[in-house]
Parts: sequence; C-alpha cells; structure tokens
Amino acid sequence: MTPFSPRRMRASAGLAALVVCALLGLGRAPVAAAPEADAPAVPVDEALDTLKPWLAHEDWTVRSIAGFELRKRTEPGVIFLATRLLAAEQHAYAAAGALSALRGRPRRELVAEGGPVLAAALLRWAAHPHPTVSGHAREVLRGLPPVKLGDDVALYRGWWERGEDALAREQRALLEEARLEAERVATTGTKAKKGTSTEADRGEDRFYGRLELMRKHGLELCIVLDHTGSMGPVIGAAKAGAQRLIQQLSAYVPQFRAGLVTYDDGARLRATLTSDGAVLRKAFDKVGAGGGADIEEGVDKGIRLALEQGRLGWSQRAYRVIVVVGDAPPHDGDVNSLFRVLQLAREDVLYDKPVVVHTVSTDDLPVLHFPQIARAGGGQHVTLRDTGRLVAELVLLTFGGDDRDRVREWMEEVDNLRDLEPKQPR
Repeated sequence: MTPFSPRRMRASAGLAALVVCALLGLGRAPVAAAPEADAPAVPVDEALDTLKPWLAHEDWTVRSIAGFELRKRTEPGVIFLATRLLAAEQHAYAAAGALSALRGRPRRELVAEGGPVLAAALLRWAAHPHPTVSGHAREVLRGLPPVKLGDDVALYRGWWERGEDALAREQRALLEEARLEAERVATTGTKAKKGTSTEADRGEDRFYGRLELMRKHGLELCIVLDHTGSMGPVIGAAKAGAQRLIQQLSAYVPQFRAGLVTYDDGARLRATLTSDGAVLRKAFDKVGAGGGADIEEGVDKGIRLALEQGRLGWSQRAYRVIVVVGDAPPHDGDVNSLFRVLQLAREDVLYDKPVVVHTVSTDDLPVLHFPQIARAGGGQHVTLRDTGRLVAELVLLTFGGDDRDRVREWMEEVDNLRDLEPKQPR
C-alpha cells in the first residue's frame, strides 16, 4: 500500500507537530498540530503501559493489533494513545485500529485527551481513499466541534481553521479540571474510579513479543497429518486450502514457510519447509487416505519426523510451530516416550525459541492424549467439527497460539479492510 500524503498544514502547526512527536518518542513523520507547550500533561493510566511500545512499533502489523486492542480499554489515556498513533501513522490498517477505538467516546474525553492534535489527524484520515478508514475518521470528527456541522468535511476544515485556538483552550481547561480533581482525590483519600482492563494485561508483552519475533525472524509451520482412511474429508479440505494457507500467513508474516508430514503407523515426509504455495499444494495432492484398520496410529512417529532439523530444514531464529491433525490416538506404549521427546525438543539449545506443538482433533470429541500432547508442547488443542474450518484453524493456531480469539478478531477486521480496498486504476 502506498503511504498516504497528509494535507498541507500551516507552517506553525507543522512545527508544533514536530515538537510534540519528538516529545512523544515517535520516529515516523508527524502530521498533526500539537497542544500549546504550557498545556497540562494528559494523564495515562499505568495499566496501559504495556501497550505503549507496541503502539509505536516499527511494524504496522504490531501497531494495528495494538490499536484494535485499545477498543476494549476504558482507562484514562486511551484516547491520548490512539491520537498519538493517528498523528504519526501512515498505514491505513494501523490507523483503522486507533480510529475504531475512538468511535463512541464522549466529546469531553476526545477534547481533553486528543484536542487539536486529534482534530488535525482526523481531518487527514477523513480524506483517505479507503472508505472504512475515512468513514471512521469522519464519524469521530463529527463529535469534536461544539456544534453539529453535518456530514460535509469541508465544514469541519473551516471550523478547524477558525477554531483551533479555541479547541486548545478548551483542552487546557478540561485537563486543568482533571488535575484539580486528582489532587482532591489524593487529599481526601477517595479512591478514583478504575478502568475496566482485565488481568490479562500481564500477558501483553508475551503476545507482542511473539508477534515481533515472527515478523523479524520468520514463522515456520509443519503440518503433521493422519492420512488413514477415516481422514478423507479432512485431507480433501487440506488439499483445497494449501495455497490459501500459504497466502494468508504470508500476508501477516512475509517470511513464512510450511512443510508437511503424514503418518499412519509410520511417518513420511511429504514437503520440506517452503514458501511456495504451489509446492505445498502438490505435496497435499499426493496424499491419499487409506489404511488405518487399527484404532491407534503413529502420532509419535509423525511428530518425531517433524522435529528433525535435517529433514525439515528448521531455521535457528524463526518461530517454529507443529500442528498435529488427526482422529486417532497414539499407541499407548508410545505416549510416555513422546512426552519426553517433546520436553527435550522444547529445551533444545540449537534454537532461539522452543518449538510449539498444537493438536487438532477432527472428531466430535477430543482425541485421547491430544490435549496432553498440546500442553506438553506448549500449545493449544482444538476440536474441528467442520472440515471447512481447517485452514482457518491452522492459521489461528500458527499465528495466534493461545491468543486465538484476539487474533481472530483482528484478522476479521483486516480481511474486511482488504475486501473494501479501493481498486487501483489500470
């Protein structure tokens, strides 16, 4: 996507923008005016501290997910952080997250935490060609003036040219009022009302750290697939979706590779790690469902083969994932030794990060030992009741892991944005 060029602002506003963005620690080009230098500081709840570095991250994917996370937060400072992102942002999908976090917020909060910087950023994004992005910006912009101006963006530009100073004064007054209230609370000992953030905040660094690792050093996936007779529909779904799997995950992590191992009572390497969707599709096309007269299968053999660096070609620094897909348990005599193999694999000093092993039960109920295998592999277990969901589950497990719900919401947002992307003229 080509960067969006901001509209030209007055020289004084542009200079102030440089100052505020430097103070906020933003490296990208500033595009919005700043509040006056003597304006009281905007209070930001310490519960939001874990999101701050990710909202200013160099990678748009990280900024986008963090921006969408702001929608769920109500602590003081949410609007300020969203404003800071919008003022410096150039990527529409990252801006969309911050804009969605501002929708429905009271005018008083928008003015106090956003003020002139937010107004300038909204006017810029209101002119963006992406209909969802510009629509969100216009919706939030409608709540900033003290009077209703309708839907014509030109009216808001006119208001901004005449009312910038008034908005800055109103922001200072609201922030001063908030400061005095905070002092009163501190003096009287009255407890301030807390936001509604969850205790999962402590896991933010882990989630974004994993995402940063993927984007920086790559993501690698080996699918370990039961190819016995009962797996026919699942194998068919895998064949149909192999290229789509590569395309989707490559869109989120450009350095993505996938490989394939199949198993019955033994195991067979079908494809070493590759970024070529056609190669993976050909490997799946050669898989036929057959055999498997006994109840138990060689799950352990499939996993052992997938773990062989010399056979698969795992990278030392990439985030490595194995997803086992099947409807039959391992042989009872192989379970304990499999757990030991998984423990050793996760402690292997050859790699920067431990491999993660997820399991997918393709039956209505969890396959015996599959949940325990996932726990031993530091992964998740899911039950696949609809074979049409196979590729979606593989994407969520590989990219999202134990944050599948969060990642699912973000992926749906990005997919919607991509679907509505304006067509480029030929």
